[in-house]
Formats: sequence, structure tokens, C-alpha cells
Amino acid sequence: MLIDVHCHVNLYMVLDEILQEAKNAGVEKVLAVGMSYLSQERIIEISESYEMIYPALGIHPEEANENPHIEKQLDSVIEYIRNNNKTVCAIGEIGLDHYFVKNKDVYPLQRKIFECMLTLAQELELPVNLHTKGAEKEIFDLLPSYNIPNINIHWYSGPENLLKVCIERGYYFSITPAISYSPASEKVVSMVNIDHLLLESDGPVEFRGKTSTPAIVRSVLNSISKIKGYDPEELEEILIENTKNIFPKLF
Repeated sequence: MLIDVHCHVNLYMVLDEILQEAKNAGVEKVLAVGMSYLSQERIIEISESYEMIYPALGIHPEEANENPHIEKQLDSVIEYIRNNNKTVCAIGEIGLDHYFVKNKDVYPLQRKIFECMLTLAQELELPVNLHTKGAEKEIFDLLPSYNIPNINIHWYSGPENLLKVCIERGYYFSITPAISYSPASEKVVSMVNIDHLLLESDGPVEFRGKTSTPAIVRSVLNSISKIKGYDPEELEEILIENTKNIFPKLF
């Protein structure tokens, strides 16, 4: 069994075909992450319609730049997540972005939203799925202030010294299809212990011009197995246990 722990399923036009392809590749569970104010309800609707989809809700840092109403909408998002706590498996995708988001004027709002999401994760005792691009140090300085069950770093590509901090703290790392060509992704896999790695598609993000889908996590697993020197079948079992440890509500 393969598990995709980070996918934007609400952005696919033809989801039935995407999920059938995933099943054919051995993917049995997909953690669907929210990003925008509008995506929260849609993620829940999809998870109720498809047995293999599990919801993670949260506000992505880019929303501070793209949605002029998000600050006023934040309380309603928090209340919606609270009301769906029985089914929500994680808080995410949340974090800070100082790389793709160049407008520094929205950084304080990004941080406000992020802190609200971390407070909510602590309150609901849920793990988090983090976006850290370009703001790794600020995020990692902030995280110890919160008591959160588990932390997953999605697609880490930051400095090696901060990667070591995360490893020492026991954070998890979900690996994207970029592992097939990215030295930064390969470094993460090389340095992180096998019992703290996870699989993700980040679909429908494009990797070298190809739209990612959950089925691609099979190739991600194969890439990890080559780097780590594990048999793919053995690695598959290890990654299932890793996923159980950080996202128990998927099981």
C-alpha cells in the first residue's frame, strides 16, 4: 500500500480517472490538503465522496497575498475546521513563504494566519503539514512555542544547517517527484532517517512539465529505495508505519 500525504485533489478536473490511476499504482490513501478559504468545504465534500481521500484543512501562506478578504475570513475557517474535527486528519497546508511571495507587506499577515493555524493544531491535537519556502528559520524558531503531536515538512529545499535542526527535533519529511532530478531533495532523503520519510505527489503541481498525480508516488518510492539502499517492498512497509505514526487518523 502506498500513501500520498500531500495532494491538492480539489484542483483536478477529472478526479475519478486520477484516483483510478492511483489505485492501479497501489495507492490506497490520499491526504487532501486545503489551501484557500474556498477549498476547505470542497476538501470535506471530496473526502465524503471518495473512501481513499482523507482531509487536511488549513490556509496556505500565498492566500495572504492572493485573497484580500482572508483576514476577515480567518475566524470562519477556524470554526469550520473545529466543526469538522472528527474527520480532519491534519492542519495543512500551512506555513510561511518568503520565496514565491515577494510582497513583504503581506508577511505579517502570513505570520498571523500561520500562528492561528498552529494554535488550532495544538488545540485539536492534530499534526501539521508545513510549507516553509524561503522562511525556514522563522518557522523553525516559532514551532517550539507550540505543543503539536507531529510535524511534516512538505518538499523541504532549505539550508542544510536547518535541515539538521529538523532532524534532531524528529520532524517528518514528505518527498515529492522532484527527487528524480533535484539535488536538494536527494540531500533530504540522504540525511533523514528512513523512519521519518513520507511520500507525496503535491499534485497537480508540474514537475519538469508533467502534471503530478497520486500515482506518481510509486516512482518517488523507487527513487528513495535507490538512495537508501532498501528493497522497494521493504521500504513500502516502513513508509506505511511512518504514516501511521504521524497521521494516525488515516487509519
